[in-house]
Amino acid sequence: MSLHVDDLLAGRSPFRAGTYRLLQYAVLLVGLAAMATMTMPALQPATRAWLEVCLWAALGFFAAELVAKCWPRTSDDGAPNYLFTGPGLIDALAVLPIPFALLAGVPADTAWLLASLWLLKLAAVVPGLSLLGRVIALEARPLGSVLVIFLIVLLLGSVALYVAERAAQAERFGSLPQSLWWAVTTLTTTGYGDAVPITFAGRLIAGIVMICGLGVFGLWTGILATGFAAEHRRRDFVRNWNLVRRVPFLRDLDPAAVIELTRMLRRIDLAERTVVVRRGRPGDCMYFIAAGEVEVQVEPQPVRLGAGAFFGEISLLEGGPRTATVVTTAPSTLLILEVSDFRAFTALHPDLAQAVEQEAASRAGAGQTTLATGTAGLADNRADK
Repeated sequence: MSLHVDDLLAGRSPFRAGTYRLLQYAVLLVGLAAMATMTMPALQPATRAWLEVCLWAALGFFAAELVAKCWPRTSDDGAPNYLFTGPGLIDALAVLPIPFALLAGVPADTAWLLASLWLLKLAAVVPGLSLLGRVIALEARPLGSVLVIFLIVLLLGSVALYVAERAAQAERFGSLPQSLWWAVTTLTTTGYGDAVPITFAGRLIAGIVMICGLGVFGLWTGILATGFAAEHRRRDFVRNWNLVRRVPFLRDLDPAAVIELTRMLRRIDLAERTVVVRRGRPGDCMYFIAAGEVEVQVEPQPVRLGAGAFFGEISLLEGGPRTATVVTTAPSTLLILEVSDFRAFTALHPDLAQAVEQEAASRAGAGQTTLATGTAGLADNRADK
C-alpha cells in the first residue's frame, strides 16, 4: 500500500508519527526564538545573519509542508483541496504573509514579526483547542448575551463618568474615548491607575462598574466551565457507550438500560501487571472487562478472563471481602460499577441481578475452575432467552 507524501509529512505512517511531530515542535520553537532574539537592539551582524538563516529555514520547512499537503493525490477521492480547508488556511497563514511583506518593502525586522502566526499551527495538534472551539460554538448565545451586557455597562459607565468628572479632570476625562479607556480598565478589574475619579459621583459610578465587571466575567467563566463539563460528560458517555456494547454480558440489555448503566459506569485504563483487587479487601465495586485481559489468582491454578468478562460481583452479592486477587496481564480497559449503583440498577432490572447471582453461584460451586468460561456461557444463555 502506497502512502501519499502528505501522509508521510503529517506522520500518519506509525513509525514516523512521533518523530515528525517532534520535528514540527523543534522547528516552531527555534523559529519563534529566532524571531524574538531579532528584536534585541544590540545584536552583532554575524548573530543577526545566523538568526535570519534559522528563520528562513523554518519558513522553508513550513512551505515544503504546505506544498506536500496540497500536492494532488494519485486517486481522485473527491476531497477538497487542502488549501481550502481549515488546517490548510492556517498553514498558508504561516507561510505566505512573510514573503509578501518582504516583497512589499516592509523592513525585515518588522516582516519577520509575522512569524508569530506560526503559533496558529498548534491549533491543529492541541486537542484542547478543538474542545474550546466546540464549547464556544455550543454556548454562543449565552456568551453573546453576556457580551451585550458588557458593552451596555461599558458605554453607560463611560458616559456617566465623563459627565461626572470632565469638569474636575479635563486632562483625564475630557472626552468620551478617554472615559471609555477608564471604563475598560475598570470593568475588566485591571485598573491601571492612570485615570481615577475624584468626585463623589465619579467614585460611586466606579464602584458600580467594578461590581458589574466581577459579575460579567463571573458569568463568562461559569458559562465556559459548564460548557466544558457538559462536553466532557458527552464525550465520556459516548466512549463508555461504545465500551458497554463490547461486553457480551451487557450487550443484550435494552437501549434505555444501556443508557442508564453507561451513566453509572466509570472507565479506568490500567497498565500490564497492575493489581486491580486484592484478596481480603472489602468489595465496593465490580468490574467489566472492555478490553485487555486479567488473571484471577485462585487455586489450584490462576484463571484468565478476557474482554467481555466480569469479576468482583461475589463480594457485592455476599457483602464479604474479596475472595481472590486480580492482576492485569496486558494493558486493559475496565468499567467499574460501584456497589450503590449496582444495587440501584439491579433493583430496576431483576433479570440482570438473577443472572449475576447465578453466575456467582456457578463460580463458587465449581471452585472457580469454570470462571474463564462462565461469562461466555452466561452471555449465550441470555441470547437464547
